[in-house]
Amino acid sequence: MDELRIANLERLVTEIDHFLSGTKETGALPAAESRDASWELRVSDDRLSAWLETYPQVGAGIPLDAAEIIEALEEAGLCLLDPGKIRTIIEKCNKGEEVRGTEALVASGTATVDPVEGKIEFLVPFEKVKLVDEADERAIDWKNLWSIPIVHTGDIIARVHPPQEGVEGADIYGQPLPPRRPAPFRVKFGEGVVVSEEDGMTEVLTARDVGQPVFRGGELDVLPVLEVPGDVDILSGDIDFIGSVVVRGSVTEGFSVKAGRDVAVSGSAFNARIEASGSCIVEGGIVGEHCEIRAGEDIRAGFVEYGLLISGVNIEILGYTLFATLEARQSVLVQGKNRRGIIGGLTTAGTTIKALSAGSAMEPRTLLEAGRDAVRNRNLAALTAKMAELEAMKTKIEQAMLSIKRPGLGFDLEHLSEEEKGKLFLLARYHKKVGENMAELAGKIEDEKRAILAERKGTPLIKIRDKIYANVTLKIWESQLTVSSAEFCAGYYFDRKNGSIQKGLY
Repeated sequence: MDELRIANLERLVTEIDHFLSGTKETGALPAAESRDASWELRVSDDRLSAWLETYPQVGAGIPLDAAEIIEALEEAGLCLLDPGKIRTIIEKCNKGEEVRGTEALVASGTATVDPVEGKIEFLVPFEKVKLVDEADERAIDWKNLWSIPIVHTGDIIARVHPPQEGVEGADIYGQPLPPRRPAPFRVKFGEGVVVSEEDGMTEVLTARDVGQPVFRGGELDVLPVLEVPGDVDILSGDIDFIGSVVVRGSVTEGFSVKAGRDVAVSGSAFNARIEASGSCIVEGGIVGEHCEIRAGEDIRAGFVEYGLLISGVNIEILGYTLFATLEARQSVLVQGKNRRGIIGGLTTAGTTIKALSAGSAMEPRTLLEAGRDAVRNRNLAALTAKMAELEAMKTKIEQAMLSIKRPGLGFDLEHLSEEEKGKLFLLARYHKKVGENMAELAGKIEDEKRAILAERKGTPLIKIRDKIYANVTLKIWESQLTVSSAEFCAGYYFDRKNGSIQKGLY
């Protein structure tokens, strides 16, 4: 068809040339050159549409024949033609009318219908990690920021809509067009939910009992929640619960809260111990040299004075910390209050430390260390200590076995009493068992060391948004830097080329 179009254009150029030359020489229009009508089929890239482009005959040229064109298109494999539309186009072409655009559309395929992806429609608030916007100077709504969601028996918590397959299409040649497959979608259900069907497809989840709705690891569940209406004190005693614990008051001195999931305290923790497998939230303060907070996930608190915080993920403090020990496997964020951030103490993070300020005008000893997973290092230290205990026990067993040995006779069983034989065999079994434990422990120690080395692939950062005072010590890996005079709005990182801490912009 392209060759035919070029030929028609060449004829048109010749015709125009003859016309102009004839007009100039004689002043009369030349006779028009006869040209047969022509047509061309244009197909879209997706083969879902085809347009019939026609070029009318000139002079005594031969017009188009609709039947011949329909037959030619059918022989080319088009099976979704609109014969009526083709006849209308040919009729207009033979009359000298131009047909373009949608009016020239003569064949249309059927587009595929995309699949409907599976989704979970959450109908109640689920646990979420809400980060603090450092640039937001507005008052913080503590209740909405840090409340643990609770549902009651019979509450509908979610609807699970399974994926639906797409619909196959067909191109203008009748060839099938397969639809895209939906993304893999699988949801598991815990024991705390009741599953029922709606419309034959949608799965509706209802809370079986009062608890905390969670969605983790692809599983929807409602975990039990224990609510303490007031303080944890002499009246309530220590709390040890399999699910989440919500304390509406404070955890008073000498008492403890242990939860198999999350802990939320509306008040403060005073020289108390809190241990959560999930996250721990203390809306007030964490106060006291003997106060200890441990969480498998995040720890969030209003402020910290003294005390120890150990987090398996992140630590976020909305106020300040005073002579406290903070250890997070990932990051520590101290939002700061009244220009106070981290004052004294030890703050350790596996990746990043961010604070409003560090130190104070009184220049207390303040250590900020990034790039060290304190939790993993503590585990390594505990394993190493256990190995030392096993080695000591192995030595004791060997000494006890030697004590049974007869001078000059060795371990000749014939010269040992039955009681001595029994003790020797028992000690031999103990010796073998201790050796097996030591071998297993050595493997764990090696794994921890390799994990610590692997974590050094990242780039630890220490970022102080306002002011870092003198006598603040910064440590990243093996490099250490003590600030001699106050600095402002600074970021510190480890320069791998020269192996030292460098100062940059916040």
